[in-house]
Amino acid sequence: MKKKALSILLTAAMAVTLLAGCGSSSSDNTAASSAAAGDTAAQSEAAGSEAAASTDKTVINFYYSTDLEKVATKEMEAFNAANSDIEVVGHSIAEGDYDDKVKVMTAGGSTDADVYWVRSPAQMAQYTANGAFVDLAPYAASSGVDLSPIKDTSLAGVTDENGSFYGYPTSGSCWMMFYNKELFDAKGIAYPENLTWNEYLDLIKELTGEENGTKYWGGLMPNWTPNLGAIPTGEYLDDENLTRTKEFAQIQHRMYIEDASAPGIAEMTSGTFDIKAYFEAGNIYTMINGDWMFRLMEADFEWGAAPLPIFEGEPEGSSVGQSSYLVVSSTSKNPEAAYKFIEFYCTSPEGTSIIAENRDVPSYTTDEALEVYKSQVNVPGVDYRFSAKIKDEQKGEEGYASLIEAYRQEWELYLLDEQSLDDTFKNYAELRDEIMN
Repeated sequence: MKKKALSILLTAAMAVTLLAGCGSSSSDNTAASSAAAGDTAAQSEAAGSEAAASTDKTVINFYYSTDLEKVATKEMEAFNAANSDIEVVGHSIAEGDYDDKVKVMTAGGSTDADVYWVRSPAQMAQYTANGAFVDLAPYAASSGVDLSPIKDTSLAGVTDENGSFYGYPTSGSCWMMFYNKELFDAKGIAYPENLTWNEYLDLIKELTGEENGTKYWGGLMPNWTPNLGAIPTGEYLDDENLTRTKEFAQIQHRMYIEDASAPGIAEMTSGTFDIKAYFEAGNIYTMINGDWMFRLMEADFEWGAAPLPIFEGEPEGSSVGQSSYLVVSSTSKNPEAAYKFIEFYCTSPEGTSIIAENRDVPSYTTDEALEVYKSQVNVPGVDYRFSAKIKDEQKGEEGYASLIEAYRQEWELYLLDEQSLDDTFKNYAELRDEIMN
């Protein structure tokens, strides 16, 4: 079993975190631009060197994934225009390579980067434990920025009892349910809103079938966050009692195997699964996914949004989400200038409005950004995004990413009908004990 646990730890250390899969299925960039990202990074390196040689400006090197490129470019342009003494130079790395690149750079003490984009709380925990990032609290105190929108949440990255924090949250996410209005209208069925998981299962079972040679699915739910339904109840994978996690696994088994009311795990792990394309094909009534769909969806039918289904007894609107972060490298030669950039990006009216223009919800909410977002997104049900009661998708603690991989390993066997529910949770408990101890 120790060999098995070690394998999971190594897998987790190299794996892209789960929400990454959410965004990567439909990037802001074409496949060609991702393939050319290595060249883009090399060109960025050259641009940074040229900028440093030809000006007295302080040059800040910003590393980010290609799926952030559209927003990052606008943020750099706006900041550089407003700051005559600082020039931020972007380094765009292919989405699939980005996390490994940052691991190598931070582990090796690279001095090339001043600012990194970090994808998830679990990654923040791992990097911070290794001293990779600068404590931002003193800089925030010096600048006088109002931290009230984030200080009482875990969105500020990894924090400690002394008030230190190491990352500014960029945009937040919220899991929701999306539905094809035209399919519901054709059936004469009311749009689904505020459902329990059992109500959702009954509905999608009823809607699944074949008509005129076309297969129609009632539901669609990705495998990115295996314990998704348990999280709104406050239950996480490091808890001793996993009652809700087990109940949600049974819900998934019914959905994928017993009722076959949604594409199953085998199909989703085939290497060609694209949830956005599946839903846009027009033969799926509902989809469980994140609010990034407001940005990515290109359906040629009318669609709407509703709250994530919940367990009975949980408050309506309970959901799951997380943020990505901007951090200052502990090896930065210019941490004050680097901090100034990420504060602009993540907290200023102009910076947050640029995030909102991209149809993402800034984690640090400003009135200006909310107005921009609502002007960009005109989908029925979008207001549920702002009334949602969001629990963090991952714990920002060292080792939690390994627990996710351990659970996923056993959970997938259960949802492939290759292992019993009891064996799944027995095996996971043993792996969890080895990882945590």
